[in-house]
Amino acid sequence: MGESSRMIDVEKLISYSDDLVKVLKDKRDINNLTQCFQRLNDLHSHCDSDSKEVHRLLQEYEEKIEACKKKTEQAKSEVANEAEMECLQKELQEELVKERRLKEELR
Repeated sequence: MGESSRMIDVEKLISYSDDLVKVLKDKRDINNLTQCFQRLNDLHSHCDSDSKEVHRLLQEYEEKIEACKKKTEQAKSEVANEAEMECLQKELQEELVKERRLKEELR
């Protein structure tokens, strides 16, 4: 059984090889295959170039996003500092009012 299936596989291989030889004997088929291969290489090169450009742009945008995040955090901290300054200014005004009242009482 194994011997007969092996013979069939060998016969298929020989038939396939014969068909391949016939195809390769035709000059047009070789030219078509060569052109397809060249176009495939060109397409591959173009895709690589596009991929590198997209990767570069992605890195640029990530850097810009990171810079914006830093600016946002800095602005938030400045706003917090301004709020603290307003609170301290208000406390100072209250203390000055208290001081003025005490001075008036002492007179």
